[in-house]
Amino acid sequence: MLKKIHHIGIVVRKLEEAFEFYKDTLGLPLGKMATVQDQGVKAALLPIGESEIELLEPITPDSGVARFLEKKGGGLHHLCFETDNVEAELQGAKDKGIRVIDQKTRPGLAGIIAFLHPQACCSVLVEYAQPVDHSEHASLLGEARNRRFTAKRLDHVVVAVNDLEGAVATFGKNFGLTREGPAQDVPGLGIRNTFLPISDSKIEIVEPLGEKSPIAQFIGKNGEGMYLLSLDVDYLPGAVQTLAEKGIKANVVQSPTSGDIAFISPKHTHGVLLQLISRR
Repeated sequence: MLKKIHHIGIVVRKLEEAFEFYKDTLGLPLGKMATVQDQGVKAALLPIGESEIELLEPITPDSGVARFLEKKGGGLHHLCFETDNVEAELQGAKDKGIRVIDQKTRPGLAGIIAFLHPQACCSVLVEYAQPVDHSEHASLLGEARNRRFTAKRLDHVVVAVNDLEGAVATFGKNFGLTREGPAQDVPGLGIRNTFLPISDSKIEIVEPLGEKSPIAQFIGKNGEGMYLLSLDVDYLPGAVQTLAEKGIKANVVQSPTSGDIAFISPKHTHGVLLQLISRR
């Protein structure tokens, strides 16, 4: 059984440069860092609520992460689900006819892991992880206090697709996820969307309304896949002020359902379109 989003993987050129934003500006604690030779990466896990953000720096030119960086310049790389039995999940995926990358489980920074092929899930690279030790994550959750704001949790990740209903069916078949309500049109953002909850986070599936919407342009340039990462903060004005002092301008917009939302350009976040939201 899949329990939650364990982490979102982000490819960066240099971990130390990425730390300036994710660790120093957002205030995320460093949970774990190691070199994973068989994946050709140096990686770091930064806890946020029940989930984590994994930063990946390639250390060999022929690794998949290095090829991703060369092609896309960094950004959202994979979505990882946590499970208590990664071997059973991997076998279940193969039994369903889901295309996999790993025929067997292997050790990774998040524990015992296995990857599915992106073609199996709307061009999203999906990882299963069975953590070996939860205590280290829990001990770090209180580090980033006494700030103008605190990044509390991973609110949701947006997956951009051409066929919303087809994507919902795929996530349901592959991972047992069900949406919380019917799809809705959001003309102001040029999207039709629906949400698939998992633990305290969600996966938002979006399809474009019209050829000129930002989602349509993203899909036209990059294909389907992960589009945006949203983090829940306790005090949005404090986050916006902190960003401004770092020379980072956040585009604040009004949402009819969620209040103010701040968008941060990928040029400041190592290739990730980042959204900050304060849930009421």
